[in-house]
Amino acid sequence: MAKHKKKRKSHWSIFFRPIKVILFVFLGVMVLGCLAGGIVFLKYQNEIMACKEKADAIISKTVKTDFSQPTDTRIYDSAGTLIGTINSGHYEYVPISGISKNLQNAYVAQEDRRFYKHHGIDYKGLMRAGVVYLKNKGKATQGGSTITQQVIKNTYLTQEKTIQRKLTEFFAAPRMEDKYSKSDILEFYCNTNFFANRCYGVSEASRYYFDKEAKDLTVWEAATLAGISNNPSRYDPVAHPENATWKRNQIIDNMALCKFITEEEKENAKAQPLTVAKIYEPGTKENYLTSYAIHCAALELMKNDDFVFQYVFNNQASFDSYREQYQELYQAKSDMIRNGGFEIHTSLETPIQNSLQEIIDNRLKGFTDLQENGKLALQGAAVCIDNQTGYVVAIVGGRGTEDEYNRGFLSKRQPGSTIKPLIDYAPAFETGYYYPSRLVNDHLFDKGPKNSGGKYFGNISVREALNRSLNTVAWQVLGDIGVDKGISYLGKMHFAGISYLDNGNSSMSIGGFTEGARVVDMARGYSVLANQGLYSNKTCIVSLESQYDGEIYNGNQADERIFTEDTAYMITDVLKGTLDKPYGTGNGLGLGVPAAGKTGTTNSNKDTWFCGYTKHYTTAVWVGYDTPKAMPGVYGKTYSGKIWQEFMSRINDGLPVLDWDMPATVSLRNVDSTGEKTDAETGRKDLFSSVAESAAKANGSKWKEEEERKKQEAQAQRELEASQEARQAVEQTVSALQSLIGELSALSHRDSSTDETISAAYSLLDQLAGTESYDGLKAQLDEAANHAAYLPKQEDSSGKPQEIGPGVTKPKETIPPVFPGDMDSDEDYAPGFGPGGPDSGAQAVGPGME
Repeated sequence: MAKHKKKRKSHWSIFFRPIKVILFVFLGVMVLGCLAGGIVFLKYQNEIMACKEKADAIISKTVKTDFSQPTDTRIYDSAGTLIGTINSGHYEYVPISGISKNLQNAYVAQEDRRFYKHHGIDYKGLMRAGVVYLKNKGKATQGGSTITQQVIKNTYLTQEKTIQRKLTEFFAAPRMEDKYSKSDILEFYCNTNFFANRCYGVSEASRYYFDKEAKDLTVWEAATLAGISNNPSRYDPVAHPENATWKRNQIIDNMALCKFITEEEKENAKAQPLTVAKIYEPGTKENYLTSYAIHCAALELMKNDDFVFQYVFNNQASFDSYREQYQELYQAKSDMIRNGGFEIHTSLETPIQNSLQEIIDNRLKGFTDLQENGKLALQGAAVCIDNQTGYVVAIVGGRGTEDEYNRGFLSKRQPGSTIKPLIDYAPAFETGYYYPSRLVNDHLFDKGPKNSGGKYFGNISVREALNRSLNTVAWQVLGDIGVDKGISYLGKMHFAGISYLDNGNSSMSIGGFTEGARVVDMARGYSVLANQGLYSNKTCIVSLESQYDGEIYNGNQADERIFTEDTAYMITDVLKGTLDKPYGTGNGLGLGVPAAGKTGTTNSNKDTWFCGYTKHYTTAVWVGYDTPKAMPGVYGKTYSGKIWQEFMSRINDGLPVLDWDMPATVSLRNVDSTGEKTDAETGRKDLFSSVAESAAKANGSKWKEEEERKKQEAQAQRELEASQEARQAVEQTVSALQSLIGELSALSHRDSSTDETISAAYSLLDQLAGTESYDGLKAQLDEAANHAAYLPKQEDSSGKPQEIGPGVTKPKETIPPVFPGDMDSDEDYAPGFGPGGPDSGAQAVGPGME
């Protein structure tokens, strides 16, 4: 058999054979990979779809502001001057145009060399990471993340190295590349990286490490920052300069490898010593202005969340529940502001603030005792409100400017008699049953408060009682209208120091709070009186801007009506007397312009106050110890009053002299002896409100009771006056009769007038019939008449004066006229000042009672 000759293989078949093998292998791998992928997908379908849905949700809601950190919160005064910075890292977002090209190239060379070529996913890098993942038996130890994926991770995901996080990045990255440009994504990356040493974002990192802006970074500086953000704890040049230098040089090599720099530039950059500037700008220390601004801003953020503020509570359960909710939300909002991202523009006026601080410090400079914590023991606080705008313009929280504790809004102290106009008299005027001239009987009560100095005045007008700061009258007034009714008015004025324990607490009438009142609340309460009964919801916030949400407050909050204009006017008119009446507890503190105010001194003089106002400003001042203790000789009129007077005189100087306009519904009427209006001319006038009277008449039964009370009091007053007149007539008759008895007893001779004198004396005696003086005077008169009857008779000398000595004559004696009121003593109406000062304080009948 012939042998078949072996067919010779062509060169092409030899060339294609390995390619065929590779193709078959590749196809086999692909098939196996697809099968494996299909099995994996079927097994983990729910988890994979959950990652995709999460990625879709992230990108659909993404906005550019997501890729920035909060900037420092900055606070400005009314003139736009920066008065405080709350340091949140001094973060500042920088656009790509403000970032050095060197840093952009360093990141691309080190983190994602195919950044400008891929569409969010670098599949080569991903395959490389996948191989490592399989080698490590499912543990992710090497990243294949692109810059786009890292931006998503830094902003929306955790740093945890899990397959779920990687899948989410995988699905989200292409969609982000669809939504934003490469420049945008690189801009986000530079602004979201952390560079150690509290440096978030490239702007602060450039300032801290190199004292320059991000656009001016050199090659070696850019490489250093890129290295830090790769691993902040390992490559921090401050803590680990050697590691940082090694990483910097590695990145410089990669920049040269990617042709971003030349070999010469590479060598020059690596030759630079690693030096850092460490420029750190701390935030400003919180002061009285900034702490109050942050407090008020937090309240505005709470309002934006529709938080319902509450000030009066029925019981402990409601009180505790509210306080827990309030404190939790308040703390969250306060922390949010301090974490940055806000601009707070305030009404606070630095010149006025400085003036108020200076006066408090100067007036109290003689008190140098220190507390254990090193702070001055005796403290003072004050708040000033601009009545024209309703804004707080100054708040001093203590002596000096180093103490961060702001007593102006944080401390609650017993307000003493300064609370009387707000809780007692203004609410009473609202009822229509009380008015300035109404009489109230001032006397000592069993288990009731006492007046300063232990002096009581009987029937006294409300006007004078408030000027004298009589405790028993205030106590009676609040008891009459109802303690809870008075407290409700404090609630309307947003007093933050009212406890559920104060319900029914009659000592509230003279400042006996369970917790106390804040200085800012007292100022805002008095500003209601200064502003025709309107409460301003403005604090010190003029505008509040969020880095992310824009303006979130613009001050457009309506005022609230607390008292009628009539009540506010009449209380103001009464409180003027505190300053200008000789018996007013603040007499001598006048300003030379229309002003009204009230002193306050608590039990043992532990808290002293003065609250007052003009048409332009309202100011409340408190002086006392942080830990309350007695201050002998210190009263509301002394230090607090003097601070108020000096400060108010200064800020009102040069302003138009304005007085309050009397409302058309208030009239000045004649007042009778019972304090009621009358058409007769009495020489006394006072104010009455037709609005209040109409309100009183609306309650028919109460009005009838009140009218009956007035009739009874009027009848009692007439009977009293008649009794007083009768008593005066008797006293005058007794005095005249005693004079005649004395004249008869002194005679040594009778004349023609002696019988007339005896006759006149017995006529006066007849007028005293039935009185307790009759019998005694009759016996004296009988004895004097008998004496005169047995005297030798002497003829008159033709009407000439009788000579009783050489050249001396005795004038004829007459009975001097006696007028009603001659026997009254002015001493009974002396001002009721207590020891050491004119203010009225109560003997303790409850916490802080005056």
